[in-house]
Amino acid sequence: MTRLFVKRRKPVLEALGQFLLLLSFVAAIMYGGSWYPANISPFIPVLVKACAVGFLALFVLISMQSFNHFLLFLALVASVTGDVFLSLFHEQAFMHGLLSFLVAHVFFIILYLKNRLRVADISMIRIRIAAVLWALAAIAAYFLYPHLGDMMLPVYVYSAVLTLMATTAIFSKYPIRLVALGAILFLVSDSLLGARQFMSLPDYLGYFVWGTYYFAQLFMTVGVMLTDERRTHFGGYRFD
Repeated sequence: MTRLFVKRRKPVLEALGQFLLLLSFVAAIMYGGSWYPANISPFIPVLVKACAVGFLALFVLISMQSFNHFLLFLALVASVTGDVFLSLFHEQAFMHGLLSFLVAHVFFIILYLKNRLRVADISMIRIRIAAVLWALAAIAAYFLYPHLGDMMLPVYVYSAVLTLMATTAIFSKYPIRLVALGAILFLVSDSLLGARQFMSLPDYLGYFVWGTYYFAQLFMTVGVMLTDERRTHFGGYRFD
């Protein structure tokens, strides 16, 4: 009963969706390499950054066929909002960005919980991966503790929600090599971003922050959109 649309997508929408994915990748490369005319306006980098995940959100919007897709769309929109806030240089930008991504993770968690595996179908390797993630999150919290100050509670709450998002992705029905990997990359990206924010780390780590973040969003988006919700005896993928 979660379907919003039951008809197959028209060829024009299919082509448009593929074009939006291409635009998203181009925007991600442009932002990562700083290949944009920043001298025109200080908002150009913000726009290019927002377009990377923004085009993914548009791809989901025009391809939407279920409530699961709607949840994914909301998560991507919240992520774009976070991207914009983190690109602005004012006092509350980091906190607003943190809250925006917190909302995004809540939508992701709802999506993955809604599509969770049965307990009997959860393999030991998934459990071990999740346990390692929580152990690493605890270690990161320990090393960040002396540097957080008044931000300790918000950062710890965000880290817990982020790790929960990755855990629910691992325990979901979605393909582990796309969605779970994307969620783990999101965890890596935000961990590096937090370390750069509160500790003295080399600037070149910014490339790893952006790269892991973008591919996290791309993998999770593609993984959810390629997984058909109809029952099938041949795995989770359909291309018809």
